[in-house]
Amino acid sequence: MKNILTIAGYDPSSGAGVSKDLDTFFSLGCHGLSLPTCLVVQGPQGVRDIQPIPLDQFASMLKVIEGEVSVDGVKIGVVWDSPYIEMISKFLKKLKGRPVVVDPIYAAKNGRKLITEEGLNCLVKKIFPLTTLLTPNLEEASLLTGKKIKTLDEAKSCAKELIRLGPRAVVVKGGHLKGAPVDVFFDGQDIFVWEKPRIKKQVHGTGCIFSSLLTVFLANGYPFEEAFFAAEKEMEVALEKNYFISRGGGDYSYSSPTLIKVSLAERWQVVASLRQAAEKVLELNPVELIPEVQMNIGYALPQAERVEEVAAFPGRISQSRGKILFKGEPQFGASSHVARLILAMMKHFPQLRACANLRYAQAYVEMARKNNFKVVFFDRRKEPPRLKQAEGKSLDFLMESILKKMDQPPDFIYDRGDVGKEPIIRCFARDPLELLEKIEKIRL
Repeated sequence: MKNILTIAGYDPSSGAGVSKDLDTFFSLGCHGLSLPTCLVVQGPQGVRDIQPIPLDQFASMLKVIEGEVSVDGVKIGVVWDSPYIEMISKFLKKLKGRPVVVDPIYAAKNGRKLITEEGLNCLVKKIFPLTTLLTPNLEEASLLTGKKIKTLDEAKSCAKELIRLGPRAVVVKGGHLKGAPVDVFFDGQDIFVWEKPRIKKQVHGTGCIFSSLLTVFLANGYPFEEAFFAAEKEMEVALEKNYFISRGGGDYSYSSPTLIKVSLAERWQVVASLRQAAEKVLELNPVELIPEVQMNIGYALPQAERVEEVAAFPGRISQSRGKILFKGEPQFGASSHVARLILAMMKHFPQLRACANLRYAQAYVEMARKNNFKVVFFDRRKEPPRLKQAEGKSLDFLMESILKKMDQPPDFIYDRGDVGKEPIIRCFARDPLELLEKIEKIRL
């Protein structure tokens, strides 16, 4: 496992700085090391204050990193002032062959300065010549070259000029160019550009995520241009999956590479669990439990709130010539009916993320009770007339009317039908395999 060090500011809202860098390192399977230069007091409404870490404490932490830990790559963000930079430069000179990515952060989005003028001059003089890859945005690139950048051609020229300051390669981030945002990469010989769609939200910490991604890919041996392309692809996903943490107010949304990776893994696990359940159903062949409206099995993501976050089998599960028949692979959003049942259950008992609808027979209900399952009945005839006619509202009302009165989660909820409504038994469980274990115990 690679050990990647971030030297940057600390953001208590974990939107930027060392906490965001660590999040990014972990998301790509690296161990994160952190060395904060300052406390950047900020949240969704921007930076309010900066408190530098005492120099003696910074030196002590750096000594531990230098003396006890192997470092495979370094990402540098907010460094605040020249005394910190002097120590960092001495440390970097000892890391021969290790990639160093520098995000030359000058100011926060709200204009608050994050480095002193002396610190900026020291950064250019002492750190840039030790830099593998420099990643300024347009504003920072303009400040470093003394030239305002407004066009793609100017960004390309700027990248070539920045190489003369010492870094081996440069990425000029063109998020504020007119039209589609375009990032420019220059390695001293070739120029590559990456155009991406513009998003309407302001996402906090994108520069930190991007430079951290580049550090990880370079530390893992990617050539310059491949590290650039890989980081850009990861950023596109990160920007699509942004969210708000603000209690109220604040312009910035947040993004987390680790949460995105976890979300993708959870989606895979949900689908894999349903596939495993399908194999078990084919083995058990419970054709007698298939209702007239056919059967389905649903499984939700943790913390699911929408139908699209619940996977089920498209076209439902039926039977033909005495054999169970699946019509397709499990998909998210495949069954609104089962999904709403699960979502209603999860509002009260979030651990119950799986559900199947079964043919009603009083004998099945009695078998469930005999096996000490919690069995609940609701009377569909008591639904308010206005809800009976509304698609999807009827079951929502009935589930809520039952669950709000319960202290313990039910295993089975059944009804005896109504005019135009088939009687159904609904089984709930933590996951599809537990669901099938419960179903197997009520079969006659």
